Amino acid sequence: MTWLQLLKQCAWAATFILTAAFVASWTLRRTPAAWRHFLWTAVLAGLLVLPAMVRILPKWGLESAPAVTMPAAVTATQSETAPEVATPTGWSPILLGWLIGCALVAGRFLAGRVRISRMMRQATEAGYARELMDAAGGQSVRVLESASASTPLALGIWRPAVVLPPDAAAWPVARLRAALLHELMHVRRCDLAAQAACCLYWFHPLAWMSARQLRREREQACDDAVLGRGMAAHEYAGHLVESVRALRGKRSGAMAMAEPSLLEVRVRALLDSGRDRRPLNRAAAGAMLGALAIVLLPLAAITVRAQEPASAPAAESRQETPVPAARGALSGTVEDPSGARVPFCQLRAKNLDASNEEVASSDAAGAFRFASIPVGHYSVEVRMPGFKALIARAAVEANGSAVLNARLELGQVSEAVTVSAARPAAAPATAAPADPRRIRVGGNVQACKILYKVPPVYPEELKAKGVTGTVHLIGIVTKQGYLDGLHSVNTDVDPGLAAAAVEAASHWLYQPSLLNGQPVAVITAIDITFELVQ
Repeated sequence: MTWLQLLKQCAWAATFILTAAFVASWTLRRTPAAWRHFLWTAVLAGLLVLPAMVRILPKWGLESAPAVTMPAAVTATQSETAPEVATPTGWSPILLGWLIGCALVAGRFLAGRVRISRMMRQATEAGYARELMDAAGGQSVRVLESASASTPLALGIWRPAVVLPPDAAAWPVARLRAALLHELMHVRRCDLAAQAACCLYWFHPLAWMSARQLRREREQACDDAVLGRGMAAHEYAGHLVESVRALRGKRSGAMAMAEPSLLEVRVRALLDSGRDRRPLNRAAAGAMLGALAIVLLPLAAITVRAQEPASAPAAESRQETPVPAARGALSGTVEDPSGARVPFCQLRAKNLDASNEEVASSDAAGAFRFASIPVGHYSVEVRMPGFKALIARAAVEANGSAVLNARLELGQVSEAVTVSAARPAAAPATAAPADPRRIRVGGNVQACKILYKVPPVYPEELKAKGVTGTVHLIGIVTKQGYLDGLHSVNTDVDPGLAAAAVEAASHWLYQPSLLNGQPVAVITAIDITFELVQ
């Protein structure tokens, strides 16, 4: 088996393995995150040993379609007129390109390791956190402090360490303990298999998607482990949001407590009281490894053999050269409501006249380009955290370059309040409204947050009649932080409840949303629920 054949065989086997892994992950979506994290770790580690298994395992073949040869007369004529072409037997361009890609991806990861090593050399011991780390069971893990760290990080492989930002010494003990517990869980989940698999299979989109899925499951597994140590879910979620806010759009390049792209998913999972958070047990680990072996071994043993060539009639020997499909380009810019450019937006263009779908992202200047795509009418979706998703239309013509300039609108914010009251037969008791949870979005948008809230009052006459319901309010948070145009949008609720909700919410005070540092008005939705409890 040549190197090129080995690469091709591994690529096909990896496609089937990773597809099966995504199906298995979806099937196990109700199981603990630690189980799914182990599944992805085992799958990506299996991809690393796949080339060796392909070479050493006995093969059982599948026959491909027979090759068609030219008739003898035609072959003889062509051999007399066509120049002789030598078949390369050494390094093929495909193999050379694969090696260059491996080197580039490995260089990217190596550069990150160099930055990590430099950070650790310049860091100092954080003695104020040593006792908390020892109490968490991390006696062998160093606790450092570095001015280069914006959020807690887990660094190192052979000599692991947790690096804290400079202001960590002033944090409350609960927040510091939550950060140390989370990073300690990262230390115990060293995910080198994902980076190595991305180096070997850099050309395979499913490999990168799998690595991203592993990171997502890893963060949720670490969060579940922290909650398993006795940390309250709402308190830990608040610490998590504060860590993301401290990043201010920076990337750490290491296993960090704060991952802005996964923040909303993690907070929802933390506040889901019915979520299964059990750690991985030996039975589940053994079952996953057994299932992986059942899938991996047969795929590694498959090889494709071509059938003996069959002669084709002389009339069918000539093959017409296919005409390439017409192509064009689509480019443009993405702006926010103030006219400023929005970098690193995700764009997805779907051809309404065909089945192709293209993906791109805007650069640091907010410009994007779909180069050499099939002609047709495209539906272009633009997404960026903090902004509403935008759908625009564009037509790409043959050998032309269509231009699409997209302007995003700010996303809508919302509040939810529950007003609970005892039924008239019991002593009245009003529960304090739950504090709203705010998730900070990335980019140049800072979502508004409430500063002062007047609790709604349950009307006595409606309480006596047993009237309940949820009032859906819509209003505008002005640049000054007041609510304007506040009104109820649902007609299935008692007018008295709607009036009580409007009266209370009209006195609320917000810190306005900021777009590029300037206050802007945004639409907000408020749900106030009036309920009677026993």
